[in-house]
Amino acid sequence: MASPRLLAALLVPLAAGCATRDLSESWILDRLRVLAVRPEPAEPRPGDTLALSALVVGPGQDLQAVLWLACQDDALGVQGCELDPKVLASLEGLETATPEEIAALYASLVEAGLIGVEPWIPPTYTVPPDILDGLDPAARLEGLNLWIQVTAIPEDASSDADLELAFKRVPVSEAQTPNHNPNISGLQVDGIEVPPGAVLELDRGQPYSFVPVLEKGSVESYRYLNQDGVWEDRTEEPWFLWYVEEGDLTTPWSLWPHPVQEWTPPATPSFDHQTLWVVVADRRGGMGWWTQPVHIR
Repeated sequence: MASPRLLAALLVPLAAGCATRDLSESWILDRLRVLAVRPEPAEPRPGDTLALSALVVGPGQDLQAVLWLACQDDALGVQGCELDPKVLASLEGLETATPEEIAALYASLVEAGLIGVEPWIPPTYTVPPDILDGLDPAARLEGLNLWIQVTAIPEDASSDADLELAFKRVPVSEAQTPNHNPNISGLQVDGIEVPPGAVLELDRGQPYSFVPVLEKGSVESYRYLNQDGVWEDRTEEPWFLWYVEEGDLTTPWSLWPHPVQEWTPPATPSFDHQTLWVVVADRRGGMGWWTQPVHIR
């Protein structure tokens, strides 16, 4: 496990705020990105413990750490989950702090919302059992939101402009039909399913048709309370986001029930071994993803 001094030092950039940068096409991964954040369960009840994971991708970059914070709506500021300013101010004296002071600081950070520091501390969060107290029965069925904040820090980070920040809304409710995460089990390429673990062999400059395969049960039916207070029976309509390192996609997304995507690998690739990523979102907060290694020949 990392030392409390290192863990506390990693939080210093959070006090600096967010930076802007020039962006390439949304589907081209030429910088550090957090592509998806997945809570399990997707729609917890009060008292449930969440296991959290994220799809963090930085081609050509080594990660130093991924920091996780959690907060409720009333603690969400314009820059995300806001740690107590007094805790952040205490980071300024970190270099001269005693081991006892550092341990106390780290305890304060955990109490203030730090829920994980990868690769040392896997992110988990236990939903307060009383989080829905004060809501009437109908409101408890709809619930309220938790917010998960993910900060990816590359090994060579020198300023807050090098960080990648992402937020995830997690509904907490006593819903009759709580949401579950969808799962992608594989890919079909030009109508042929790619074997699990296989490296996909593709020709440079040639277009290919891709279809993600969802596990059975990933498209759920559920009950929804509309604005008029009437319950409706609905079925999810997942959508898919696609990412590559080079080449051309028809669009950055595709939609269920015909989630076909076309990718043309580059005619002159910068490197032969690349990766394709596809993320599925069910429109209720559930997420999943598939990572496909590719050899461009």
